[in-house]
Amino acid sequence: MYKFKFKLEAVRKLKGMTQKRLAYLSNLSQSHISELETAKQSPTLKTVENLADALKTHPDKLLEVDTNH
Repeated sequence: MYKFKFKLEAVRKLKGMTQKRLAYLSNLSQSHISELETAKQSPTLKTVENLADALKTHPDKLLEVDTNH
């Protein structure tokens, strides 16, 4: 999950979104988004899904899942 913090922040910034906006769209608090981006918290699968939906991306883009098996 260490890379998650970097991926979340990178995708959020690529989409031109603030933590506050992402929090609103994903039904999370801004402080929780901040804690995820600083690795003070680890996301649940549901949180990853909510964030991916809000960012209009696939959860594997946030988790760096290798889909080339």
